[in-house]
Amino acid sequence: MPAGITQNSRRWKVLLQIKQMSKISGKQIKDEELHNYPLDAEIFRRTFNGYVRRFNTAFTVSALLISAPFIARVIAWYLEQTKVDITGFLNLWYAGESLLLDIGFPHIAFGVFASGIISVGSFTFGLISVGNCSFGVISIGLACSCGIISIGGISSVGIIAIGYLRVYGIIAVAVGKRDIHPINPGGQAFGVIAIGRRARGVYSLSYGDAGEGTYQFSPKRQDPEAVALFTRWYKKFKDAFVLPS
Repeated sequence: MPAGITQNSRRWKVLLQIKQMSKISGKQIKDEELHNYPLDAEIFRRTFNGYVRRFNTAFTVSALLISAPFIARVIAWYLEQTKVDITGFLNLWYAGESLLLDIGFPHIAFGVFASGIISVGSFTFGLISVGNCSFGVISIGLACSCGIISIGGISSVGIIAIGYLRVYGIIAVAVGKRDIHPINPGGQAFGVIAIGRRARGVYSLSYGDAGEGTYQFSPKRQDPEAVALFTRWYKKFKDAFVLPS
C-alpha cells in the first residue's frame, strides 16, 4: 500500500477518535454540568412551543378517534329524523355493538347525566368518563375534569392532570397560551411536578418568568435539580444551553 494512502488513513482514524471523544465530552457536559452554561431564552421558548404543538396534535387525533363513533351515531340520528334510509348503517352499528358485548366489552352509558363503567354525556361519572364535566378514574372533559388521569379543556384536577387554563395535580401540565383569558391567563399549572406557561410546584418548568418553585427551569432560573429532571424527559431543551465551542 502506498505511503500516502497509509498516512491519510491514519489521519482519518485520529480525526475520528477526536470527534468521538468530543461527543462523549459533550454528553458529559449536557448530563452533569448543563445548568452551569448560559441559557438562550428564545431557543428555550421555541422548544417549549414545539412540545406543546406535539401534544396538541396527539390530543386532537386521539379525541377524533375516540369521538368518531359517537359523531357517526349523531349524524345517523339526524339523517333518520330527515327520513333518510340508514338501515344499512344501523344494522352495522348494532352488529358491532353486539360483538363488543359478546367479547366482554362493558355497556356504554349515554345521557345528559351519564353514569357507568364507560360514560359519555354532558355531566359524566364512570371508570372512563367523557363529557363536558367529567369525573372518573380516566376523565376527559371539554370544560373540566377530575380523576386519576384527568384531561380538561379549561381546568383539570387529578394525580396526572392535563389542561389548558388551570391544572392541579401531582403531575400537572397546563399547555394553554397566556392570552387565552384577559383576567385569568392560561397555562397555569400547580403540582409537585408542574409544567406550564406559568408553573408553580416543587419542580417547575415554566415558559416565562412568572413561574415559581423550589427547583425551577425557566428563562429566569435554571436550578440543577430541575434542569436534570426536565432535560431527561424533554431532551431538546438541552439545545437551549450555549455550550463552549
